[in-house]
Amino acid sequence: MSGLFAAAFLKLIGWDADVYERSRVELVGRGAGITTHPELLQALETSGAGVRELGVAVERRIVLDRDGRVIAARHLPQILTSWDRLQRLLRTTIDPARYHLGWTFEGVEQDGSGVSVHFSGGRIEHGDILVGGDGIRSAVRSSILPAVQPIYAGYYIWRGAPMEADLTSRARRELFPYFSFFLPPQQQVICYPIAGFDDDLRPGHRRFNFIWYRVAEASQLRQMCVDDAGHQHDYSVPPGRIRKELIAGLRREGEAALPPVLNDCLRAIGQPFFTPIYDFIAPRIVDGRVALVGDAASNARPHMGFGVSKAACDAEALAAALAAHDDIDRALAEYNRIRQPVGELIVRHSRKLGTYMGVNLLNDEDRAMHARLQEPGAMMDWIAVPNFLAAYA
Repeated sequence: MSGLFAAAFLKLIGWDADVYERSRVELVGRGAGITTHPELLQALETSGAGVRELGVAVERRIVLDRDGRVIAARHLPQILTSWDRLQRLLRTTIDPARYHLGWTFEGVEQDGSGVSVHFSGGRIEHGDILVGGDGIRSAVRSSILPAVQPIYAGYYIWRGAPMEADLTSRARRELFPYFSFFLPPQQQVICYPIAGFDDDLRPGHRRFNFIWYRVAEASQLRQMCVDDAGHQHDYSVPPGRIRKELIAGLRREGEAALPPVLNDCLRAIGQPFFTPIYDFIAPRIVDGRVALVGDAASNARPHMGFGVSKAACDAEALAAALAAHDDIDRALAEYNRIRQPVGELIVRHSRKLGTYMGVNLLNDEDRAMHARLQEPGAMMDWIAVPNFLAAYA
C-alpha cells in the first residue's frame, strides 16, 4: 500500500516510479478491515485513486456486556473499508508496465547521485531514489538502519472476516450495522462490516471484520508460532498452518467468555488467524537517497486504525518535498524533518491507547491512562476515531 501511494504521488509531480513487489501474485483477496480517516479520504482523492464504492458506512458505535446487552453507544459516522479494496483503487493509478511482481529486495548501493538496487536473481535497477514501503519487517530499513527492530507489545489479536450471509440472523441484526466493542479486562473485541470479495457491497455479500485482542508473554507467543508441521516461525504463522489445537482452544474460550452474539461471529470464521502486535520508532527515515514510508518508517499499534492513512500522508509529503526543491538531497532532508516526528507521535499515541491492555505500564501516566480507558465510553471516544492528531497540533 505504501509503495502504491508513493508511486501515485510521484507520478503527479512528473516522476517515473516503478513498484517492485516481493509477491509473485497480485495481492488481492485480503480481508483485513481498515478504518478510514479524513487524511486517507483526501489522499485517495488527490492521488487519483478516488473513493468510489470505498466501503460500508456505519453511523453508530456500541459496547456490549457479557450477556450481549448494549451498555454504551455513540453516534460516530465512518466508512469502513478493506485492504483489498484500497489496493484495487490504488492499482488503477499505476501503469501496469511499472508494477513488477516477484522482485525480492536484497540490498542498495549509493554513490551520492542515485541508487543501485539489488534484487533476487542478480537483477539490478538504477534510479534517483529508493522508496522503502515494504512494511514493518522492511528489508530496505534493515539495510540502512539494522539496529531498528520492531518491539513486541505484549499482546496479539485473533482475527477473521466471515461472510455476512454466514452470520446468524441475530448477529446480522444486533452487530452487523455497527462498530461494536466488547471490553473484558485485558481483552478487547472489535467488529465492523467491510466489503465482500471483489469489492462486493451488496447486502448479504459483505464481510464482518472480527478482532480479539489477547495478552500473551513473549514465550507463549513463540510457542504459538510453532506451526502444524512443528516448524518454528519468528513472528506469526500462515493461516492455513496454525495448529488445530490452538484454534480449538480459541473456540472453547469463545464459548466461555464471549457474549453469545459475538460467539456467533467467531463460529462463522472458518480459518481464524493471529497477528502479534509490534511497534517501533526510527530515529530517522532518510539515509542518503533512501526514504522510508508507511510501516517501514515507523509502525504504530493498530488501535487508531491509522496505518494506511499514515502511509498515504508519508507518500504525499515525500512527493511534495521533491516538488518543492530542485535539489533531491535537500528535499529528502525536508521530508525527514516533517514526517519523522509525526510518525513518532503516532506511535506514542498508539502506546497510550494500548495501556488499556494493562501490560508494560511503565509510569504513572501509563497507569492513569489505563484506568481512564476502563470506562466503555472512553474506548469508543479514543479507538479509531477521526482527527485524533488535531489534539497534538
